[in-house]
Amino acid sequence: MKLIIGLVGEKGSGKDTFVRILNKFVKNKRIADLRFSDVLVETLNLWDIPTTRHNLQHIAVIMKKGFEEGALSRALKKRMEELNTDIVIIGGVRWKEDEELVRQFPHNLMVYITADVKKRFQRLRETSQKVGEKNVSFEQFMKEEKAENELLIPEIGARANYKIINNGTVEEFEQKVEKFIEQALKPFWRKT
Repeated sequence: MKLIIGLVGEKGSGKDTFVRILNKFVKNKRIADLRFSDVLVETLNLWDIPTTRHNLQHIAVIMKKGFEEGALSRALKKRMEELNTDIVIIGGVRWKEDEELVRQFPHNLMVYITADVKKRFQRLRETSQKVGEKNVSFEQFMKEEKAENELLIPEIGARANYKIINNGTVEEFEQKVEKFIEQALKPFWRKT
């Protein structure tokens, strides 16, 4: 029985670290890690457009407005259904239709990972996952926080099954993820 875990969280909150920790501690299950941004990154790469955070946000809004709602969710759903895994982690839940995608599967959990804005800014500059993030100013970071595809994150997070506040060290975050595994995942596996 496949479990779908939707990850919602602001940029720099620790979603990728959550996935790495989960993979570290859950060795006996096949885990797939998908992101809503995967389709966007592939599209920008195909067009030879830099995969900056701004470009990813912009193309997401264009797709949402230019095509019927949920186009991105439908693309990801198709990938999810083709996977032969025990757990599918969907990172980057940002829109209502993203949340609805996760919730339509019979076995699902939403996890909200959040952190203080200054802590997230510091992490973003250190990890630099997107083009140009290493040199982004705090003002630019805050401007991006107000982008259309970032605004619903706290609202969706409020409906999540689990909330993890990640303001501490990686070791402290790891302990919180281990607790999540004990409280949420192990009981699920005992039922199945």
